[in-house]
Amino acid sequence: MAILERIARLKVLLPFIGIAIFIYIIEDIGANNIINALCNINPILFAISLLIFVPRIIISTYRWKMIADMQGIKIGLPSLIKLNLIGLFYGTITPLWLGDYIRIPYLREETGEPFGKCASNVVIDQIMEFSSLFILAVIGSVLLVKYFPSLFLILFSIFVIFVSAAIFLKKKKRSEKFFRIIYKVFIPEKLKTPVANEFDAFYRDMPALKSLVVPLLLGLFSYILYFTQIYIIALSFSVDIPFDIFILIYPVASLIGLIPVTVSGLGTREAALIHIFSIYGVPSDITVAISLSGYVITMLIPSIIGGIFSIMKVKSEKL
Repeated sequence: MAILERIARLKVLLPFIGIAIFIYIIEDIGANNIINALCNINPILFAISLLIFVPRIIISTYRWKMIADMQGIKIGLPSLIKLNLIGLFYGTITPLWLGDYIRIPYLREETGEPFGKCASNVVIDQIMEFSSLFILAVIGSVLLVKYFPSLFLILFSIFVIFVSAAIFLKKKKRSEKFFRIIYKVFIPEKLKTPVANEFDAFYRDMPALKSLVVPLLLGLFSYILYFTQIYIIALSFSVDIPFDIFILIYPVASLIGLIPVTVSGLGTREAALIHIFSIYGVPSDITVAISLSGYVITMLIPSIIGGIFSIMKVKSEKL
């Protein structure tokens, strides 16, 4: 019991570590320097960058719809876009984007499908999301191998473990053996039957691996648009990094930002970017300004829209 209490406390404290790193970076560079850098953002470039979010959310949501169609989950693209924005809202305020899984109960409510099947759908979509980011980051780490020799090996190893685990757990029989002890020991007797039913629903209509190639490619394209948004903002600061290199090295910092010690990668992402961008002669204050403005455009503003949708949905349910 004492160990569980310590773990619970650690979970509460972890997000503050990233925030502490972020505050330290701001203090070290100087808040005024960062604010001055942010004031140099070209409003036209800001608007263009913001508009790119529209095709990006459509493409990423269409990927999700493709997976839903494969599983026989009937729902329209506009409804999924709304749910995707709600997931984005909750994802930006939780470490490791765990809040994005709020899409599961929302999807169940919209479609009437079993919870397990909706969970399977969202999990597969998230795997496509993470795999796309991993691929770009691994390629980007090759460009940085001269400066960070072990980076490629670390990211590639994590990616192999991630993919291997996903493939291993894709088979229902293997998962049953893996989770059998958890099911027998930790699931109360009265919940064993419902949990078993949802477990069966999770693996019902599981799409074949080859059918996920197109969703993966759409995920890659969606992320290219994501980093293009940030690159356009970076042009305001006359950053001398070629476009193709920028969209490959930035994912490395974004992946590091997923370490669950902060919210939305604040702090860890900036720390990684400062080291990476220093190779190309970008000052620390400019790097932080690019990261913060990129965060506002790619996640914060869209997540506010998702938050509005979430509030409207709660109000409509009350009515």
